[in-house]
Amino acid sequence: DSNLSKREYWRKRYNWDKQVKMDWLVDADEVSQNLEPKIQQLRKKTGEVCLNILDLGCGTSDVPSVLLKRCKTPVIIYCVDYSEGALQWQKGLLEDLDQKHGNLLSNYRLVMADVCQLPFKNNFFHVVIDKGTTDSLLKSKDGHQMAVSCMKDVHRVLHPLGNLWQITDEDPDIRLLFLQSIQDEANLKYSSSFEVLLSDDINDYFLYTIKEDSLDKP
Repeated sequence: DSNLSKREYWRKRYNWDKQVKMDWLVDADEVSQNLEPKIQQLRKKTGEVCLNILDLGCGTSDVPSVLLKRCKTPVIIYCVDYSEGALQWQKGLLEDLDQKHGNLLSNYRLVMADVCQLPFKNNFFHVVIDKGTTDSLLKSKDGHQMAVSCMKDVHRVLHPLGNLWQITDEDPDIRLLFLQSIQDEANLKYSSSFEVLLSDDINDYFLYTIKEDSLDKP
Protein backbone atom coordinates (compact mmCIF):
# COMPACT_ATOMS: atom_id res chain seq x y z
CA ASP A 1 0.00 0.00 0.00
CA SER A 2 1.63 3.24 -1.16
CA ASN A 3 -0.24 5.11 1.61
CA LEU A 4 2.20 3.67 4.14
CA SER A 5 4.78 6.24 3.04
CA LYS A 6 2.45 9.25 3.41
CA ARG A 7 2.26 11.55 6.42
CA GLU A 8 -1.45 12.24 5.96
CA TYR A 9 -2.28 8.53 6.08
CA TRP A 10 -0.58 8.07 9.46
CA ARG A 11 -2.04 11.29 10.85
CA LYS A 12 -5.55 10.07 10.08
CA ARG A 13 -4.88 6.51 11.17
CA TYR A 14 -3.52 7.38 14.60
CA ASN A 15 -6.20 9.98 15.24
CA TRP A 16 -8.97 7.58 14.23
CA ASP A 17 -7.64 4.42 15.81
CA LYS A 18 -6.05 5.76 18.98
CA GLN A 19 -6.85 2.80 21.22
CA VAL A 20 -5.33 0.08 19.04
CA LYS A 21 -1.60 -0.52 19.32
CA MET A 22 0.36 -1.84 16.37
CA ASP A 23 3.62 -3.73 16.59
CA TRP A 24 4.57 -4.43 13.01
CA LEU A 25 6.34 -7.64 12.07
CA VAL A 26 7.61 -8.85 15.47
CA ASP A 27 6.30 -8.48 19.00
CA ALA A 28 8.12 -6.00 21.25
CA ASP A 29 9.02 -8.71 23.75
CA GLU A 30 10.86 -10.64 21.05
CA VAL A 31 12.69 -7.52 19.93
CA SER A 32 13.69 -6.58 23.47
CA GLN A 33 14.90 -10.06 24.31
CA ASN A 34 17.17 -10.04 21.27
CA LEU A 35 18.47 -6.49 21.55
CA GLU A 36 19.12 -6.21 25.30
CA PRO A 37 22.38 -8.26 25.29
CA LYS A 38 23.54 -6.45 22.13
CA ILE A 39 22.95 -3.09 23.80
CA GLN A 40 24.91 -4.24 26.84
CA GLN A 41 27.82 -5.31 24.63
CA LEU A 42 27.70 -2.00 22.78
CA ARG A 43 27.94 -0.07 26.03
CA LYS A 44 31.13 -1.96 26.90
CA LYS A 45 32.48 -1.31 23.42
CA THR A 46 31.83 2.44 23.51
CA GLY A 47 32.66 2.95 27.19
CA GLU A 48 29.68 5.30 27.52
CA VAL A 49 27.77 5.61 30.79
CA CYS A 50 24.44 5.93 29.00
CA LEU A 51 23.53 5.06 25.41
CA ASN A 52 21.33 7.18 23.17
CA ILE A 53 18.81 5.05 21.25
CA LEU A 54 16.69 6.28 18.35
CA ASP A 55 13.43 4.49 17.56
CA LEU A 56 13.04 5.60 13.94
CA GLY A 57 9.34 6.01 13.16
CA CYS A 58 8.17 4.64 16.49
CA GLY A 59 4.45 4.60 15.67
CA THR A 60 2.38 2.84 18.35
CA SER A 61 4.90 0.08 18.95
CA ASP A 62 5.59 -1.19 22.48
CA VAL A 63 9.32 -1.46 21.74
CA PRO A 64 10.33 1.80 23.52
CA SER A 65 8.34 1.04 26.69
CA VAL A 66 9.40 -2.63 26.84
CA LEU A 67 13.07 -1.78 26.32
CA LEU A 68 12.93 1.01 28.90
CA LYS A 69 11.28 -1.32 31.41
CA ARG A 70 13.60 -4.30 30.94
CA CYS A 71 16.97 -3.08 29.74
CA LYS A 72 19.53 -3.05 32.57
CA THR A 73 21.88 -0.88 30.55
CA PRO A 74 21.22 2.86 31.09
CA VAL A 75 19.64 4.30 27.94
CA ILE A 76 17.84 7.39 26.71
CA ILE A 77 15.27 6.32 24.11
CA TYR A 78 14.25 8.95 21.57
CA CYS A 79 10.85 8.13 20.06
CA VAL A 80 10.69 9.88 16.68
CA ASP A 81 7.63 10.04 14.46
CA TYR A 82 5.99 12.68 12.31
CA SER A 83 2.54 11.77 13.67
CA GLU A 84 1.40 13.66 16.78
CA GLY A 85 -1.09 10.85 17.45
CA ALA A 86 1.70 8.26 17.55
CA LEU A 87 3.71 10.36 19.98
CA GLN A 88 0.69 10.89 22.22
CA TRP A 89 0.25 7.12 22.29
CA GLN A 90 3.92 6.65 23.21
CA LYS A 91 3.61 9.29 25.94
CA GLY A 92 0.78 7.30 27.51
CA LEU A 93 2.72 4.03 27.36
CA LEU A 94 5.89 5.54 28.78
CA GLU A 95 4.19 7.54 31.52
CA ASP A 96 2.43 4.35 32.64
CA LEU A 97 5.82 2.91 33.55
CA ASP A 98 5.85 5.29 36.53
CA GLN A 99 9.66 5.39 36.50
CA LYS A 100 9.85 1.60 36.77
CA HIS A 101 12.81 1.50 34.40
CA GLY A 102 15.34 -1.29 34.01
CA ASN A 103 17.97 1.22 35.08
CA LEU A 104 17.40 4.32 37.22
CA LEU A 105 19.47 6.41 34.79
CA SER A 106 17.27 5.50 31.84
CA ASN A 107 14.74 7.91 30.38
CA TYR A 108 12.95 8.84 27.16
CA ARG A 109 12.26 11.75 24.83
CA LEU A 110 9.41 12.28 22.37
CA VAL A 111 10.35 14.08 19.15
CA MET A 112 8.06 14.95 16.23
CA ALA A 113 10.21 14.87 13.10
CA ASP A 114 10.60 13.47 9.60
CA VAL A 115 12.89 10.42 9.55
CA CYS A 116 14.59 11.88 6.45
CA GLN A 117 15.42 15.14 8.27
CA LEU A 118 16.45 14.23 11.78
CA PRO A 119 16.93 17.18 14.18
CA PHE A 120 19.97 15.75 15.95
CA LYS A 121 23.67 16.48 15.88
CA ASN A 122 26.21 14.28 14.14
CA ASN A 123 27.24 10.98 15.79
CA PHE A 124 24.64 11.37 18.54
CA PHE A 125 23.04 7.90 18.62
CA HIS A 126 24.71 4.69 19.66
CA VAL A 127 21.73 2.66 18.43
CA VAL A 128 19.12 3.28 15.73
CA ILE A 129 16.17 0.88 15.59
CA ASP A 130 14.30 0.76 12.29
CA LYS A 131 11.36 -1.59 12.72
CA GLY A 132 9.46 -1.51 9.46
CA THR A 133 10.07 2.19 8.80
CA THR A 134 12.26 1.69 5.75
CA ASP A 135 9.71 -0.86 4.55
CA SER A 136 7.02 1.85 4.72
CA LEU A 137 9.17 4.38 2.85
CA LEU A 138 9.76 1.87 0.07
CA LYS A 139 6.00 1.66 -0.57
CA SER A 140 6.10 5.12 -2.17
CA LYS A 141 6.68 5.58 -5.89
CA ASP A 142 9.73 7.60 -4.79
CA GLY A 143 10.51 5.04 -2.12
CA HIS A 144 14.06 4.24 -3.08
CA GLN A 145 15.09 7.89 -3.05
CA MET A 146 13.29 8.43 0.27
CA ALA A 147 15.13 5.44 1.72
CA VAL A 148 18.44 6.85 0.48
CA SER A 149 17.67 10.21 2.15
CA CYS A 150 16.71 8.47 5.39
CA MET A 151 19.80 6.27 5.37
CA LYS A 152 22.09 9.25 4.77
CA ASP A 153 20.65 11.11 7.73
CA VAL A 154 20.75 8.03 9.95
CA HIS A 155 24.40 7.59 8.96
CA ARG A 156 25.01 11.22 9.95
CA VAL A 157 23.53 10.88 13.45
CA LEU A 158 24.95 7.39 14.14
CA HIS A 159 27.96 7.14 16.43
CA PRO A 160 31.09 5.71 14.72
CA LEU A 161 30.87 2.66 17.00
CA GLY A 162 27.08 2.48 16.83
CA ASN A 163 24.68 0.04 15.21
CA LEU A 164 21.68 0.52 12.96
CA TRP A 165 19.27 -2.39 13.41
CA GLN A 166 16.63 -2.91 10.75
CA ILE A 167 13.79 -5.34 11.47
CA THR A 168 11.91 -6.56 8.41
CA ASP A 169 10.46 -9.62 6.73
CA GLU A 170 12.34 -8.83 3.53
CA ASP A 171 14.53 -11.69 2.34
CA PRO A 172 18.33 -11.20 2.70
CA ASP A 173 18.84 -11.65 -1.05
CA ILE A 174 16.77 -8.50 -1.56
CA ARG A 175 17.59 -6.43 1.53
CA LEU A 176 21.38 -6.86 1.37
CA LEU A 177 21.35 -5.86 -2.30
CA PHE A 178 19.21 -2.85 -1.40
CA LEU A 179 21.62 -1.82 1.37
CA GLN A 180 24.55 -2.15 -1.01
CA SER A 181 22.80 0.01 -3.61
CA ILE A 182 22.17 2.74 -1.04
CA GLN A 183 25.78 2.55 0.09
CA ASP A 184 26.97 3.11 -3.48
CA GLU A 185 24.49 5.90 -4.28
CA ALA A 186 24.98 7.83 -1.04
CA ASN A 187 28.74 7.24 -0.88
CA LEU A 188 28.50 5.66 2.57
CA LYS A 189 30.81 3.10 4.12
CA TYR A 190 29.25 0.36 6.24
CA SER A 191 29.00 -3.38 6.56
CA SER A 192 25.74 -5.31 6.70
CA SER A 193 24.88 -8.66 8.24
CA PHE A 194 21.69 -10.43 9.27
CA GLU A 195 20.20 -13.03 11.55
CA VAL A 196 16.78 -14.64 11.78
CA LEU A 197 14.91 -12.87 14.55
CA LEU A 198 11.78 -15.03 14.45
CA SER A 199 10.20 -17.70 12.24
CA ASP A 200 6.56 -18.70 12.16
CA ASP A 201 4.40 -20.81 9.86
CA ILE A 202 4.14 -18.00 7.32
CA ASN A 203 7.22 -15.76 7.40
CA ASP A 204 10.78 -15.34 8.54
CA TYR A 205 11.61 -12.06 10.25
CA PHE A 206 15.15 -10.73 10.07
CA LEU A 207 17.39 -8.42 12.07
CA TYR A 208 19.87 -6.61 9.84
CA THR A 209 22.87 -5.03 11.53
CA ILE A 210 24.54 -2.10 9.77
CA LYS A 211 27.86 -0.89 11.17
CA GLU A 212 30.36 1.74 10.11
CA ASP A 213 33.29 0.40 8.12
CA SER A 214 35.35 3.43 8.98
CA LEU A 215 35.76 5.69 12.00
CA ASP A 216 36.63 8.67 9.78
CA LYS A 217 33.32 10.40 10.45
CA PRO A 218 33.06 14.16 10.96
